[in-house]
Amino acid sequence: MDDEQVLLSLRPYRFVQYAAVSAVITVIGIVLLPFVLGWAVLAERRYHYWLTNKRVIWCHGFIGYRVRSVPLERITDVVISRTLPEMMAGISSIEIRDMTGQSQEAAGSFGAKWIGVEDAPEVQRRVLQQIREVNEAGRRI
Repeated sequence: MDDEQVLLSLRPYRFVQYAAVSAVITVIGIVLLPFVLGWAVLAERRYHYWLTNKRVIWCHGFIGYRVRSVPLERITDVVISRTLPEMMAGISSIEIRDMTGQSQEAAGSFGAKWIGVEDAPEVQRRVLQQIREVNEAGRRI
């Protein structure tokens, strides 16, 4: 977009460990573990998250890819998630909630939330700070 600047660029942290833990905690997942690990290695390279001065963006996919974004002024909450597999893998995820009241994960597919965010509280703080700045600038206009 015009005048858009990338403020933060992230890749998943410990994504392969997360996929392995997610598979191992299910009986059928143990059998599929080699396939899950192969998928995770490929997918880890395809996931990317950005915070810009205008929106949050995430790119995800396995064979193809999907790029999704939400303008900062439409975001109502930024939630840190720690499910059982995430806790076991030592990671956190970030869910972006928009004005519809739903997280973007619920509106889309598995890859829509920012999975495997290192230092999630700091990332959450930066996203919320940028949302405040955008909203304050909008009020001044």
